[in-house]
Amino acid sequence: MRIAIVTPYTLLNLGLKHLLQKYFEVTPSLYSDIGKLLADSPEQFDAYILFADTLVAYSDFFLPRKSKTMLLTPSRDKMPETVPASLGIYQTEEEILDTLERFIELLGKQAETLPHDLSPRETEVLKLVARGLMNKEIADRLNISINTVLSHRKNLTAKLGIKTVSGLSFYAMMNGYISDIDNK
Repeated sequence: MRIAIVTPYTLLNLGLKHLLQKYFEVTPSLYSDIGKLLADSPEQFDAYILFADTLVAYSDFFLPRKSKTMLLTPSRDKMPETVPASLGIYQTEEEILDTLERFIELLGKQAETLPHDLSPRETEVLKLVARGLMNKEIADRLNISINTVLSHRKNLTAKLGIKTVSGLSFYAMMNGYISDIDNK
């Protein structure tokens, strides 16, 4: 498992890296600058650890990956409900290790349940459905028949367990297939 630690604080980065390498089977990569992460194929990581201001400033990248993002915070009480994991920077070593362990277990469960076997064409159809195109428009755009579009949609429903357009749109947005900007 690869985890990107993105903070401007060298000592914090090194401390987290040490704990992750010592107690867990993960490969942490340190980034003191978000620009360096974004220039270094950021999709390669299974998880991200960062401060809330970075999440907000780069929400187009991190919000679709919020289930893979842990926020560093000085207080658990100030965490937004939209982010499932947080790590208090003032916690004891034992509390930090417990929190990291729960986060890594959660990531493992997500990896087991998320279908990663969408074909390239199913992915294209998913993106177009999520953008609100009708079956005929999708067929025209991809130069395929309406029956082929329906077949791809049937496969998407079977693989993802999602039957509605709004559900498919939400799935596409939350898993990084599209962003809010794509819909404008």
